[in-house]
Formats: sequence, C-alpha cells, structure tokens
Amino acid sequence: MIVLAVALPSFRSPGNLQGIISQVAVTGVVALAVNQVILAGEIDISTGSLLGLTAAVAGAVAERSGGVLLPLAAAIGVGLVVGAVNGLLSTAARLPSIIVTLGMMNIIRGQFLDRAGGLVFNPPAGSQFLGSGAMPIIVLFLAALAFGLVNIHSTWGRNVFAVGGNSRAALLAGLSPRRTRFWSFVVAGGCVGLASMIYLGQVGQVQATAGTGFELQVIAAVVVGGTSVAGGRGSTAAPLVGAILIGVILNALTLTGVAGTWQDFVLGALILMAISADALRRRILR
Repeated sequence: MIVLAVALPSFRSPGNLQGIISQVAVTGVVALAVNQVILAGEIDISTGSLLGLTAAVAGAVAERSGGVLLPLAAAIGVGLVVGAVNGLLSTAARLPSIIVTLGMMNIIRGQFLDRAGGLVFNPPAGSQFLGSGAMPIIVLFLAALAFGLVNIHSTWGRNVFAVGGNSRAALLAGLSPRRTRFWSFVVAGGCVGLASMIYLGQVGQVQATAGTGFELQVIAAVVVGGTSVAGGRGSTAAPLVGAILIGVILNALTLTGVAGTWQDFVLGALILMAISADALRRRILR
C-alpha cells in the first residue's frame, strides 16, 4: 500500500480508499463466514453461484415488494437452505466438502442461473440501501465484530477451532464435529444472502449470472489473510485483512491499466503462495 501510494497518486485519494473498502465489503462478509468453515476443517466453493442465486432472488422480490427487509429475508433464507444442504451432505452423508460444494456450485449455475441468465432485475432505490454510501463499510464492520465475539465468547466459536485442529480429540472430549461443521455451512450460506443485498445495492441491477468467479476471491481472502487450510488455526481478522489486501491488489491492477483477464491469474498465484507458505510453516514447526 505504501508503494502504491507513492507510485500512484490516484491510489491514495480518499475517494479511492473508501471505494476499495466498499468494494471488498461483499467479499469480506462472505469470507468471514467461509473462514469458519475452513477453521472447522472443511471448505465451501459454492459461494459464487450462491451469490448470484440470492442476488437474483432478492432482486425479484424487491421488484415486486420494494423495501429492504423482505428481499433481505428472502436472500438470507435461500442462503440458509443451500448452506444446510451443503452441511448435511458433508457431515451426515460424510462426503468430501470440496466435492459437495463443487457439485452445488454447478447445480445452481447450470439449473437455475443459466436458465434465468437473460433476466435482469432492477430493484427500486429503496431496496439498494445496504449497498449505498457508507453502509457496506458499516455492515462489514458489524459482521467482523459479530464473528469476533462469537469466536471468543461462544461455545460454538471455540468448538470450531477445536474441531478443525483435531477432530478426533474434539470427539473424545465430548464435542460434536458434525454439528459444529454443519452450522458453519449454514452460517456461510446466510452470510452470502446478506452480502448479496450489498452487491445488489452497489450494482443497481443484477443478472442471475452474477457472482462468476467470486468464490476464488473469497478463498483467496481467507488463506492470504493467514487462516490455515488445514483447519484449526486462524482468526477473525484473517479474512478481513485478506479481503482488503485482495481489494488493494485488484484496484492497483485497474489503476495501472492491467487487463482484467490477469486478475484470476493474480488471485490464483496468491492462493498458491499462501498455501505453500502455510505448509512450509507447519513442516518447520513439526
């Protein structure tokens, strides 16, 4: 950030800095929840398709009813249902979560979003409240505060670390790894629904195909921020720091005129570097 501030005067402008935080609010809110999934020893890569689905649902409801509460409830409700399905298949059916969420990502994208891809939803101005002005920053701050309190002061929050760190030891200690992991998926789905309302307010209109590639930004934010992909080690600050870092890097690419096709390359490289550094650190500690 120091290098960019010196090299690019436009980067250090207050408007650009506020814009970066506002833009990473969607990624940050979802990354905070997916962080819980990864801390518990699982992974969720269906968030991009789910963001498009919940945003489309919220947009359709907003067109008919207006307001914020009803579209928000619809988006969160759909997110909770999809998260519960992911959680049940990963815990009760004992299927690998990466396979479950990969399948869910393609089911949502293929069966619903592609069929409704030509539809454009234009919610009224009153329904765009969460994505306007400083509201994205406020929502992101409140979400970070909530997850911080949950991780420190709730039984479930502490169980997430215990289950992800050593599932067998947690089971012998009387904890329920399946229940803990199930609720982490449910929370992730609900937070995608919340983030979709911010997204809806920021873009003003939404297509059902929105959110393509979004899951890559979320995973990058979590692992680059410092959460171990092996589970059990990380913090609430990790996805927040990672999301801001990703936002800064993508903003710098835009300001320097780098083609948008390089963004996925940069995100993929960051994920590989973060995972390699984590693996090396664990090997050295052992």
